[in-house]
Amino acid sequence: MKKQLLLLAALCLLPLISVNAQSDDFGVWGTFEATKKINKKLKFDFEIELRTIDGFGDIERASAGVGATYKFTKWLRASAGYIFMYSHSLDEKSIKEPVYDDNNEYLGNDYNIDHAYWTERHRFHVTVAGEWKVGRVEFTLRERLQYTRTNSAYTDETKYRWEWPGLDNNYEPLPWELTQKTEPEYKEPKDNLTLRSRLNAKWDIPKCKFTPFASVELYTRLDQWKGCDKMRYRIGTNYSINKKNSVSLYYLFQHSTDSDEANTHAIGLGYSLDF
Repeated sequence: MKKQLLLLAALCLLPLISVNAQSDDFGVWGTFEATKKINKKLKFDFEIELRTIDGFGDIERASAGVGATYKFTKWLRASAGYIFMYSHSLDEKSIKEPVYDDNNEYLGNDYNIDHAYWTERHRFHVTVAGEWKVGRVEFTLRERLQYTRTNSAYTDETKYRWEWPGLDNNYEPLPWELTQKTEPEYKEPKDNLTLRSRLNAKWDIPKCKFTPFASVELYTRLDQWKGCDKMRYRIGTNYSINKKNSVSLYYLFQHSTDSDEANTHAIGLGYSLDF
């Protein structure tokens, strides 16, 4: 049991490693999941999810998915599914080159702002997972290959540029001005192939309806090889209401290796129903 507690502590401390100075986002993730068992080996599931960003300020994503899982042995299972996502991209600022006036004084940078827009995404995934138990701790290693197609979209782009307006009526140089111009912007469709590797541990506490869990997940982009894209850490607990209903509460930290993408902190709430 001491070794198991040490493992849990290590999983909890991992999010504190390599955290840089980039700004972080905070959101709430809510999930409802329904599962229908056909027999001892086959089951189907349906899930809807809503994610917020900036607390409850904006909706980041709404999704609905269906899938099927087949259990080959006591320790090995495989699954496949489809998820439809409606994603919200917030205003995004891209910095351009620095600008200097005629006296070589720094004025600032040119920059663009892509305004917020919604896009549709289609995600297909296949998964293989293995389970093994050590004492009262059950470990699950899951490998998921997912392909995501992001549809094209339109938004507005505002370009901010430092410009010199010229001379006044007395032929004196006018001060530089930051001008802006808004034009339609087309977002091309995108494809993404990612391997998600997750190690999860859950604790079976005798005569207790709470089941604590902790996990660490590695995202590896395969279509554009960049190594590890991000790491996701989760710690929380499930609570069994009865044999068919349960709820979950967890804290999630997601660390991105891309300096332009913020880290994510989220509180997750889930409800599961077994038919």
